[in-house]
Amino acid sequence: MSPAWILACVLTVAVLGAWIRLALWRRAAAERRGASWRFAVLVALQPVCAALLLFGMFPPDRPAPASAIMVATAGAPASLSGDGARLYALPEALPIAGAERAPDLGTVLRRHPGVRHIAVVGAGLTARDREALGDVAVSFRPSVGPKGLVALNGPDRVAPGAAFTAGGQVDGVPGGRAELLDPAGRVTDAQPLAADGGFALNGSTRAAGLTAFQVRIKDARDQVVETAALPVRVEATARPRLLILAAAPSAEVKYLRRWATDAGFDVVAQISIGGGVEVGDPQARMDAGALGRFDAAVIDDRSWRALGGGRGAVLAAVRGGMGLVLRPSGPLDAGSAGDWRALGFSLSGQGGLTTLALPAPRAEAAQRTRLGVPPADQPLDAGFAEAVAPDLQRLGLIPGGGETAPLLRDAKGTTLAAWRAFGRGRIAVFTPIDSYALTLTGRRDLYAEWWSDLLSTTARPGPASAAMPGKAWVGERTIVCGLKSGAKAESASLIVDPAGCAAFWPARAGWMAIEAGNGAMTPLFVHSADSLSALRTRRDRDATLMLPKTAPGAPPAERAPGSSWPWLAAWFVASVAMWALERSRLGRRRDTAPPPLV
Repeated sequence: MSPAWILACVLTVAVLGAWIRLALWRRAAAERRGASWRFAVLVALQPVCAALLLFGMFPPDRPAPASAIMVATAGAPASLSGDGARLYALPEALPIAGAERAPDLGTVLRRHPGVRHIAVVGAGLTARDREALGDVAVSFRPSVGPKGLVALNGPDRVAPGAAFTAGGQVDGVPGGRAELLDPAGRVTDAQPLAADGGFALNGSTRAAGLTAFQVRIKDARDQVVETAALPVRVEATARPRLLILAAAPSAEVKYLRRWATDAGFDVVAQISIGGGVEVGDPQARMDAGALGRFDAAVIDDRSWRALGGGRGAVLAAVRGGMGLVLRPSGPLDAGSAGDWRALGFSLSGQGGLTTLALPAPRAEAAQRTRLGVPPADQPLDAGFAEAVAPDLQRLGLIPGGGETAPLLRDAKGTTLAAWRAFGRGRIAVFTPIDSYALTLTGRRDLYAEWWSDLLSTTARPGPASAAMPGKAWVGERTIVCGLKSGAKAESASLIVDPAGCAAFWPARAGWMAIEAGNGAMTPLFVHSADSLSALRTRRDRDATLMLPKTAPGAPPAERAPGSSWPWLAAWFVASVAMWALERSRLGRRRDTAPPPLV
């Protein structure tokens, strides 16, 4: 039995004895007893004094304040005050007066094994420290983050000559602009930042290999805010096979075949010149087996009608994974429109042909790169492409339907192309008539963008390859998975866990190859230690905000010993009051002498 329990038992006996004494004295002096309230107050003061004495000798513990431990991270102010809490500064934090340095959060928690709640100030906890929390809850006071890129996403793998899109978000740069620079330092695309700081930039690759583009952020005064590397893995794959069927020779077929060949397709084109005569590549059999060797097919409306029973073989190949793009050679007749509707595309509109609205040309720097105008000191009319842009025509029918998705739109938001799933393949409808004119008037980029989107969306996907690991920085722990025993990074052996993952700390920036241990090489791009600082801050802040503020199932909150003097002071006051009441004449009869206690 503890001393507190022993004292509690002794005081309980003392209170019971005092109550018996008061009761006996009041009964013995029945003819001289005082007022009832006097007796009640004296009875009530006995347990009050006993309880105050017990709490004075053994004060109850009180809950420790939530900020008993405060941890400063990167971005914490140098004038930070612990407000009575024990203040620790992690390695990423600036020097703070009165803060004790700690190599990591795990060290802090080992020094205070009973702590169940900590306060965090600054940019947030890194992955190293979040894993050390266990069941400790966190209250987080984030600091103002730096301005710059807080999100940057690029392609994992791109085929040689293919187009790609890189997107991201910028904080703290109102009225700014994002630019994409190719590996030679030329601007390939530029775009004003959206109201929320978002942007999407388009680029294209060249030869196979590991390369890095640059994303440059400028403010409203055209000053560079940040430049970050955008790693791109250009990986050559088996050349996809494309079948083109046309009912007559045309410039559209000529330029489509030229673009597809340059983009890496093996093209088979068959063009009818009338009378049952076809020119072009050797004729492909119109059966499901032969068509199954193609990855995509582009067929105009007249050729589709002329296939007759061969359409069933084409659709069987699409169900097996081949992509199909249907395009018009002119205004659709009722039969062709009915065929397209039978494939699941609703066609709304007046019919015939109408002019489509081209999107505005790119910024001048991007035009120079796209048009091949090398030095900036040569004159370039930025409005030239817009001035000579052709009046492209499209069908007056807009493709849609409940199972379709828009693929291309013009500047007014009208759907130019839509696609839908068909078995394991996809079918798309493309409504522009003479898109080839874009290549003749300085808009080759838009022509390539249209057809690249069409075929990349519908064509049979190529074999998958291992994805690159996430972003890595010099000196920061990086985890790579999909490894086998014997894996190496920068010639150093890695310790691979049963899940196939290993951690290491990159020592240099740039591309590096990780030997996976099974003969395969995993490429990894490492950013410099000071690159993408705003992105790292946002990453740590968001991860820290997601940590639980209370730990479910955790042990009771940490307790701190209470203070004795308030209880002893109250006991002294209550005891003096009880003694004074017993000795005073309050509540006694005046005709009695000497007066009894009660």
